[in-house]
Amino acid sequence: MRKIEKLIIIALTLILFTGCYDRDIVDRKDFNHSLPKVENLSYTQEGNVITLSWEIPDNIPGDFNRPLEVSIQVVENDIYRQKISVFNENKSQTVTIDPNKQYRFIVKLLGFLTPEAEEEGFTDRVFSEGVIIEIK
Repeated sequence: MRKIEKLIIIALTLILFTGCYDRDIVDRKDFNHSLPKVENLSYTQEGNVITLSWEIPDNIPGDFNRPLEVSIQVVENDIYRQKISVFNENKSQTVTIDPNKQYRFIVKLLGFLTPEAEEEGFTDRVFSEGVIIEIK
């Protein structure tokens, strides 16, 4: 009998909490601003220093303030270690690594919408899809 009471209480709790979020925000997909991926991502290595290089595409929508930023996520041996921000549309960045470990770098463009392009209820920060480069 105790087990049935516990199951009923758990079921009622789950029913109560499934309606406690705004589904409209989750389902809304009409945000019409995006950035293209960085192009020609490559790297050079000298000892324990990696230099990542990329190109910023020409087809950046006018909805974004210039200069853009680049965000680099550093993953070391499948563990997220740090995020590096590169400003003023610079096209390279050096990173010191441990040559005995494996690395993955995820490079994304980051842009901020102009005041005219901002939409109420949405962020003004937009990331592109990431481009990944692995170093083993």
